[in-house]
Amino acid sequence: MIVTVENGRATRVRGDETHPITKGFLCNKVNNYLDYVYSDKRVLYPMRRVGVKGPGGSWERITWDEAIQSISNKLRATIEEYGPDSVLPFSYSGTLGLSGFLGMGERFFNRMGACRLGRTICTAAGAAAETFTFGRAGDANIENIPDMDVIILWGTNIVSTGVHMVPFLNEARKRGAKIIAIDPRVTRTTEFADWHIQPRPGTDAALALGMMKHIVDEGRHDLSFLRAQTVGWEKLLEVTLPEYDLETVESITGIDAADVEKLANLYAATKNSFIRTNWGIQRHENGGAMVKAIKLLPVITGAMAGKGGVCMSTGGELRAFDQKKFYREELLAGRVPRAFNMIQLGDALNKADPPIRCLFVWNSDPANCVPDTQSARRGMMREDLFTVVHDTFFTDSAEYADILLPADTALERFDVLGGYGAYYYGLSQPAIEKVGESLDNNELFRLLAKAMNYDDPCFSQSDEEMLEEILDPEFNPLFEGVTVDSLRKTGWAKAAIDSPRRLGANSGKWPTPSGKIEIYSETMEKMGLDPLPNHVPEKEGVASVDKDSRYPLQVLSAATHYFIGATFQHVDHLQNMLARPTIEISRKDAIDRGISEGDRCRLYNDRGEVFGFAHIVNHLLAGVIGAPKQLQGSKMENGVNVNALVSQKEADMGGGPVYYSTLAEIERASAR
Repeated sequence: MIVTVENGRATRVRGDETHPITKGFLCNKVNNYLDYVYSDKRVLYPMRRVGVKGPGGSWERITWDEAIQSISNKLRATIEEYGPDSVLPFSYSGTLGLSGFLGMGERFFNRMGACRLGRTICTAAGAAAETFTFGRAGDANIENIPDMDVIILWGTNIVSTGVHMVPFLNEARKRGAKIIAIDPRVTRTTEFADWHIQPRPGTDAALALGMMKHIVDEGRHDLSFLRAQTVGWEKLLEVTLPEYDLETVESITGIDAADVEKLANLYAATKNSFIRTNWGIQRHENGGAMVKAIKLLPVITGAMAGKGGVCMSTGGELRAFDQKKFYREELLAGRVPRAFNMIQLGDALNKADPPIRCLFVWNSDPANCVPDTQSARRGMMREDLFTVVHDTFFTDSAEYADILLPADTALERFDVLGGYGAYYYGLSQPAIEKVGESLDNNELFRLLAKAMNYDDPCFSQSDEEMLEEILDPEFNPLFEGVTVDSLRKTGWAKAAIDSPRRLGANSGKWPTPSGKIEIYSETMEKMGLDPLPNHVPEKEGVASVDKDSRYPLQVLSAATHYFIGATFQHVDHLQNMLARPTIEISRKDAIDRGISEGDRCRLYNDRGEVFGFAHIVNHLLAGVIGAPKQLQGSKMENGVNVNALVSQKEADMGGGPVYYSTLAEIERASAR
């Protein structure tokens, strides 16, 4: 992103024409970034809560010195009385900068001995599946898409959430490529594709395994690749695949056997095949199993040996650095604090014994993002819980804070970022001075470390020194040739994906215990998990619905076209584009319930309820509801978003959330 600055104020943002992926254009969200930076809704100064906690409270401005003093005094008193693991840090990806994501914050809480937080809320199940099977290496490169013959967009709405891939798809299409979208919903991407396939939610592993069986039955699998680069392939072929004949797959997925066969034939007809999937698909009870099955398709055909394969996220490989060293785990000094899974924040705040006494939130809006948000909000309402929130805006979580601290934006900080779906690094340099009295994450924790008398040298490192420590090519060969100085000259750099030291298909060495792709994972077996890919029906999904089910509809709360989680929901233009919350419903389900287009509706289950306006979507799979992801609850009718309906249950692996394994019912509600 190129920023034009006039008289100290950013006046324009545009794409970098020299960048091989973004090619001079920004997405519809970031095009509005100046409205984000200069919004009148920003938190500009440290604030102290006055009066009631929660919605309706008020604030008084304080100085940074007062804020740091208040926080450090409370932390010291809490640690002295209750111990350091009565303090719970809570953060995620408000910034994805390599140092700003956790950086000084993780060092600070290691030094304190605070609770460990399992940061699972986004990618945990899928990342675990990748780690068990591939060691999180070797994702396909979208720059190779123009050379592909078959491209599958599997559970990803790239037109809304990955638009820089679209020009590559258009180029491939001009060359004759077939583009297939697999999604129970109807999206901008399914309309863009040549063929839309709609499996029942949570059945994607069965579809992938059915494709594999047909490919093997037809003798179109790559035995040489399987023998050379994998372990457990014989058990897959002999034990697992026989269970997934075309008729069985049809009964599980709802896709005609002829279409499963057609899809398998298309995919197996060429090794120039590319699958782009994304993190939404693994937010199911069986999310890890689905990711493993999908990612094994190019292993079966041998497409992974060429330029094809599966791209889920390049970030796991790009952002790999020596975290134990960087976060200074030695600061724990042998302590083993208790740990909490962030998706179970409600239980942590309401049920932990002994109780959590301090909650420190940055880079996140837990009042809206966690499952079972009403439980989390009840916990945050506790008067005996001291809460600090560091954020750019007055989020819903800020309403529960005792101290609210102003955070900066990407135009105001120094960091390096790794690409999300492409193999590039970018340097984020401050284009403007920090707005108001905002501070970046690292500087905040430097101040707190000083106030807590943490005099370890690591708290004196500058942002640049921290980044130089991260960009260690000895630990991650993708960093070869990438330095802060080189990034300053060009703004971006391609990762060293051709390095002979890089693990993956090119070297034939994988970062797994066996050094190969583990189709059969002994690690999983030791953990009590199925070591082979399989379809496991969801307990809270369409597979469990029968005529007596009180809640027969599966809710998929996907990302919107306008927001990224909480980010951009404070931009008026984008908020107006999503002027009121909608609930996607199939025509059949609407008729069965007497619901018409635009009707005010109540979507509910035993955990909660939300209100929105019916949007009847032709060809949406019956039994499926689409609801926008993580809308700001305070803008919703009853103060919460769709996450109020989601359980705190963990997915099949990695401790990930199960946002999409949510059953509910919908009814027409009377007009207000």
